[in-house]
Amino acid sequence: MRVIRFESSRLRKSLLALALGLGTTVLSTQAFAGCGGWSLPAAPISPPSRDLPAATERGFMSTVYRPGDGQFLRVNDLQEQLEGIVGTWRFTFTSDGAAYPHQIPYGAQVDFGTHQWHSDKTEIFTSGARAPSSGDICMGVWKQTGRFTYKMRHIALAWVSGDTAPPSTPAAYLGPAIITESVTLNRAGDRYEGTFTLDQYAKDELTLIEHISGKVEATRFTIE
Repeated sequence: MRVIRFESSRLRKSLLALALGLGTTVLSTQAFAGCGGWSLPAAPISPPSRDLPAATERGFMSTVYRPGDGQFLRVNDLQEQLEGIVGTWRFTFTSDGAAYPHQIPYGAQVDFGTHQWHSDKTEIFTSGARAPSSGDICMGVWKQTGRFTYKMRHIALAWVSGDTAPPSTPAAYLGPAIITESVTLNRAGDRYEGTFTLDQYAKDELTLIEHISGKVEATRFTIE
């Protein structure tokens, strides 16, 4: 009987120690999971993937690790950044009154048209204020500079033709125009605004013929 009591006592102590150990493990795991605002499963950490993770069960947040950012991003935030300004837009350029050497009044419309921003960081710009014969299509590149901010730079090839003032027959190449934009996209993703510059050069690409700057505003053109 004494032996049985001794073994029972040892068994109770072993079970108690095991229970305490499991309790400590659970508490430690929960404390780690709550750190940083997102949860991690109590399992070995696998190498980060560049692919978007699949949806997880309730209680976990879908994230993706981007080495360049050095942090985890919510999948929704990443998707927002990937889409961002990509799409077709209707824009207007308005003068800020600082054009030279030929002045353009403050508030005067400088240009309008359509603007496509592509996911491969290229863009196409179609001017509605220029006749096609004078070079109304231009192309360029863009980059994202912040969560909702973007910078664009493109080149237009301007011509003097029978549709310009003064007219020219036959049409003659005037020179390149470098256009830049620095814009901010609204959180709804359907409008952006910012500033633009336009520098028209002669054929030598050095002589500045006209500098124009001002405000750009655009609304997204959608399927509906």
